[in-house]
Amino acid sequence: MKQSTLELMVEYTTDILPHGDMVEKYGETTIDLLKMYFNDKNSSTMRERVMCHMLGIESNDNKLGYDGNDGAKEMKPKNHDTTNPKSKKLNGAGNYSDMTHKRHQKFIDDNAEIYIGGFVDGRIVYIIKVPYVSLEEHFSKQIFKNLPNGDELNKYLRSMTFSLTHYKNMDGVEVVYLTDNLDSYSTYLTKDLYTFLNQ
Repeated sequence: MKQSTLELMVEYTTDILPHGDMVEKYGETTIDLLKMYFNDKNSSTMRERVMCHMLGIESNDNKLGYDGNDGAKEMKPKNHDTTNPKSKKLNGAGNYSDMTHKRHQKFIDDNAEIYIGGFVDGRIVYIIKVPYVSLEEHFSKQIFKNLPNGDELNKYLRSMTFSLTHYKNMDGVEVVYLTDNLDSYSTYLTKDLYTFLNQ
């Protein structure tokens, strides 16, 4: 991806310029496309790349492996689409798909870091860093419940989940990015998440 394209994405998602100025600078079609792709619930690629860039991490363009090329960094972005009445409020939760004992252990051995990003209409509101090991016990319970005999061929924990409740009081948890306009997004955050971010 060209650096200029990435910079445009970051400029859009951080809401540096008012919407009218963005349209004047880049054109209405470009801004409409950005909004459409940032709000696409089936693809988080743009949100992941923006998070990596804002964290100073070189993004991994491959679907396999970690999201960053310079370490065990996992991006977990969620977006609230204000035009979709079914879109849930941001709550700091996330999940891993198709988890196994082996994969879980690799994340522990690699000292992986989870970066939980919250977006509203493609505008980034927060990024929370959570050490994977902080959730090791919580994750292990889910894995052993679903895979009590260890890893087996074609068997996975389809969705390994975590929530704000599981990590908010853990060591090493840090809000590494927070918008200056948090109050304007409070409607789209759960009360618990808003309180946590305001600490």
